[in-house]
Amino acid sequence: MWLKVAFAIYGGMLLKKLKNMLMGLYPMTVGSIILIMIMFSIFVQLIGYVAFTSSFSKEYEESVSRVNELCLDYMDGYDIKKFLKYTQEDLEKMYAFTSFVQYEEWCEEKGEELDKELYLKGSVYGSSKELLSTICNTMNMSVIYAIIPDSDYKNYTCIFNCVNDDSGYEPWELGRRVETPEEYYDAYRNIYEKDSKIEIVKRYNNLGSGRPHITGLSPLKNEDGNIVGILCVQRYTDELELTIRTFIQGTSALSVIAIIIILVLESIFLKKQVIKPIDIMAKEAKRFAEGSETDVTPVQGSLSADICKVNEISSLAESISIMETDTIKRIEHISAMTMDKQRIESDLNLASKIQMGMLPQKDQLLDDYKEFDIAASMRTAKEVGGDFYDFFMVDDTHLAILIADVSDKGFAAAFFMAISKTLIKARARLGGSAADIIEYVDGLISEKNPQGMFVTVWFGIIDIRSGHMDICNAGHDYPAIMQSGGDYKVEKMPHGPAVGFIPGAKHVGYEADLKPGDRIFLYTDGLNEAKRSDGERYGIERMLKVLNSNKNLSNEMMIEKISDEVKIFAGDEPQFDDMTILSFTYNG
Repeated sequence: MWLKVAFAIYGGMLLKKLKNMLMGLYPMTVGSIILIMIMFSIFVQLIGYVAFTSSFSKEYEESVSRVNELCLDYMDGYDIKKFLKYTQEDLEKMYAFTSFVQYEEWCEEKGEELDKELYLKGSVYGSSKELLSTICNTMNMSVIYAIIPDSDYKNYTCIFNCVNDDSGYEPWELGRRVETPEEYYDAYRNIYEKDSKIEIVKRYNNLGSGRPHITGLSPLKNEDGNIVGILCVQRYTDELELTIRTFIQGTSALSVIAIIIILVLESIFLKKQVIKPIDIMAKEAKRFAEGSETDVTPVQGSLSADICKVNEISSLAESISIMETDTIKRIEHISAMTMDKQRIESDLNLASKIQMGMLPQKDQLLDDYKEFDIAASMRTAKEVGGDFYDFFMVDDTHLAILIADVSDKGFAAAFFMAISKTLIKARARLGGSAADIIEYVDGLISEKNPQGMFVTVWFGIIDIRSGHMDICNAGHDYPAIMQSGGDYKVEKMPHGPAVGFIPGAKHVGYEADLKPGDRIFLYTDGLNEAKRSDGERYGIERMLKVLNSNKNLSNEMMIEKISDEVKIFAGDEPQFDDMTILSFTYNG
């Protein structure tokens, strides 16, 4: 009984004391600060989450759009419906032939009827599929495919299906019929009925065993401008989801740490600069109220001085508010700059990988053919460049060599380079002289070249049995040639304008013969125009001196030697042009 009464009395006193403590200025101020910081943290996280997600999603959409544009540059203007006339097996069998001559010989040997149209369709189908597969892997897309939807859009027929090696997809065969997911109906309708250039479809839910992804769809048109199908570029969004989750976790952790740090600092600040002066003023007011007029003792320093401190705190709070606003703006600015920099670095890295991936691999070629030796190197002034080289067998007895320099640098030059290189290689495999091939490619590039870019090209086709060369020089630097064991000399032979420079221009070719031991050295102007700090250029004479002093070196060592000499000559002076070198030896 007495215990209950004592508990009730002391419990009530304790609750009253606790209530008085909580209702004091210090705990209420600290509690208000905590609540404000939590609300501020949630608000900042929401804004950051929305901005971050929107920006990253936009980057995904832009990435599939850029890949769509890259693929369309190659695919547009061809009626993909024509592939359905044949089986995938027949088309791929045609692409396996290195030349039409080889196909003719095979038909004669097997007693098969020659089908030139099938061979051409197979070459286009195979090169297109190979290019789409390369882009799919290097640009980190999950799958790139071309389809022909039915008129009611409920089903479609697959033409191309190029999957990423890491996507987990199994490629579909030509002519496969597939049911269209409902999410794509509007996209198909907008492309066919509203002439939409690009549609973006996002699929995050109801995927069964599939993974969330985003797909960019663009119309494929024939040479008459009619839509004949749809090009689809798909990219998984796993990285987007992981990045958003990491962002939320990171900002939450930082917010908690920031609240704790600010709370501790603010508590110390309040107690010293606000609570203590207010407590002094309260005690002084109480002492003054309880005393008599004759017992009033002047305040040490006067109350007005204490009140001025409060004004300073108010002024300081305003300053802190301004500082916070400026800091938030700077953080947002830095975040935006960081994201832009990361996006640019990512794009440059992808572009550089694509460019390096397009260079030929010589090991297998030299293992199969002993009639020649070849080596090349490319050093770009920026992450991506406009120089390129290539060498490939046109057929069993003819080797094609080319080196080229685009008129610009950076992304534009890299894309222009990729298109030029692909067109030359594709056209060369159809046969014809070097001048015919360059003139054909010049015509294609001049048709769609609004920026007025051009590319200088040295292109040669060598009969590896006889050493006979068929050459076309489109505005490129003259090669250095060593014949019959003599010295390297710059041979000034006939040449025409650069590809894309003068629309409709005629290109001239010339012929030459190589003997065993003869060598050809090709280069871009990044070599002879390399500059050192005093402004002097490396020049052709220095190049010939190095070549003739090292005639017995292999092609690999020759390239390494002259690259080192140019580097020593230029020193620390920054170079603003790409440098590409190719060295060829005819063994006979």
